[in-house]
Amino acid sequence: MSRFLLIALLALFSSVTNAQSLTAQLSNDSARFIYVSDVLGQALGRLELNAGILYNDNDDYAASVGLQVRGENLDAPLLVALGGRAYYGNIGNYTATAVALGGDIVWAPIALPGFELAGHFYIAPEPVSFSDAIGLRDYGVRAGYQVIPLSTVYVGYQKFEIEIQNVGSVILDDGIVFGLNIQF
Repeated sequence: MSRFLLIALLALFSSVTNAQSLTAQLSNDSARFIYVSDVLGQALGRLELNAGILYNDNDDYAASVGLQVRGENLDAPLLVALGGRAYYGNIGNYTATAVALGGDIVWAPIALPGFELAGHFYIAPEPVSFSDAIGLRDYGVRAGYQVIPLSTVYVGYQKFEIEIQNVGSVILDDGIVFGLNIQF
């Protein structure tokens, strides 16, 4: 699995891209960084490759690589992305590997320029969870404001938990997060 993550990261950073973004997110006991890059762009949607890592003050971490299709609704100020992510984590003495499906949604009302509400949800049940993991859930909501062009600050809530066999649910992050998203 680590070979797959390395190949995906190399493809991410070596691809010819149109748009890219970097998100840095902090809470009291965790940090998360996500890099997103367009792989293919089309008039009705685009294919994005993303890579991220979340780690906490217990020295637990979860890295992810994903591929999703992002589309815009031309009748409403709505961006929707659907796809999958491969996760690899180290939680104490346990390792977790999972393939999750889910997506992101961003609502940016025209009447409130610069303001957005967003959320994400990814889930990996037992059939697609491996190593010591028997399930994974990664979800959150946030409210953001575009302070300057191409830079949005936000506050939100995030929960990231992995179900470990014979241990139960281990929470990597659960609480309020503050973040910055920069597009370039």
